[in-house]
Amino acid sequence: MTAAQAKTKILMVDDKPENLVALEAALRPLEQELVAANSGEEALRCLLNDDFAVILLDVQMPVMDGFETAAHIKERERSRHIPIIFLTAISRELHQQLRGYEVGAVDYIAKPFDPWVLRSKVAVFVDLYDKSRRVQEQAEQLARSNTELEQFAEIVSHDLRNPLVSVVGYLQMLAEGATGELVADAQDFVERALRAAESMGTLIDDLLSYALAGKAVGTMRATDAGKAVDRALSNLNAEIQSSDATINAPALPVVRADSSQLTRLFQNLIGNSVKYRSADRPLEVDIGAEQNGGHWIFTVADNGSGLVDDETGSVFTMFFRGSSAQGQPGTGIGLAICKKVVEAHGGNIWAEPGQHGGTVVRFTLPAVNSDAASGQN
Repeated sequence: MTAAQAKTKILMVDDKPENLVALEAALRPLEQELVAANSGEEALRCLLNDDFAVILLDVQMPVMDGFETAAHIKERERSRHIPIIFLTAISRELHQQLRGYEVGAVDYIAKPFDPWVLRSKVAVFVDLYDKSRRVQEQAEQLARSNTELEQFAEIVSHDLRNPLVSVVGYLQMLAEGATGELVADAQDFVERALRAAESMGTLIDDLLSYALAGKAVGTMRATDAGKAVDRALSNLNAEIQSSDATINAPALPVVRADSSQLTRLFQNLIGNSVKYRSADRPLEVDIGAEQNGGHWIFTVADNGSGLVDDETGSVFTMFFRGSSAQGQPGTGIGLAICKKVVEAHGGNIWAEPGQHGGTVVRFTLPAVNSDAASGQN
């Protein structure tokens, strides 16, 4: 029997056997698993290992009455969310009913009860329980699928990269040792093969980065965006120096983010500006932020080759390469990674042409209050 077909358990608690028989008769048409307990202590033992959709609990019981039993049920992490319906033949006064609600009851039914009414109320909680269980199972299945996808990406990356490293190595040795020995066409073929192999290696790395982007959202905490930019600039130091680019990043705020992913985000955006800089002027990249309610809006603006208006909605699409990318190396995955990282943090990202050329990328990240800003990354 699959989880979706498994019967839901209903716990019936009453110290009188005849009352348990009456409850069973009323609830049998629901075709669920009915579990009987003749005391509060036995009910608590049942709740140690089993999950129930609803508990039908008699108020008047010796040793431990229904109110005390309910209080113990609500104290336990495993059972505190199970709805409780009180059943009683006496103590129908309003203050007794209020006491029942205070200890966590969802309903208070007097005996003798109408079997149809009781069954209808219990059926509602059984349906809610089944739907919640299916949602939880789907969430667990999705989590397993995501884990398997990440493992698959890592394995594929490893299995593809290993032979590729060998191909690149042999081609490099052939290119270096064959100068003057191969005809011009053969030399050209070797160089083309080498460029293709290197391009494939870059694509594998970018695909793995995309698969893993957004993975560590659970570690979000107060993070200094300025420090994340500094780390990104350090990682891009060679490219920035060779392009003679100027990066302007004044004081930036503290945001709720995963430190490594925020660094990756800035690194991809700044690296994109460096890659698609204009040949007509030195590259300048301006990074800023302004607060808007509970979020910060970040801006990364450059004076590079720029965007065409009809490309702004596509630049974050996987493998998209705009008109300015013609003749430039790249896989078209970098900005797609940025989108995935920002959305995993609960933000949005968009791009627009700059007023005086270049590209402006904006994205939002959640702010943190001053009390949460200690221990920044």
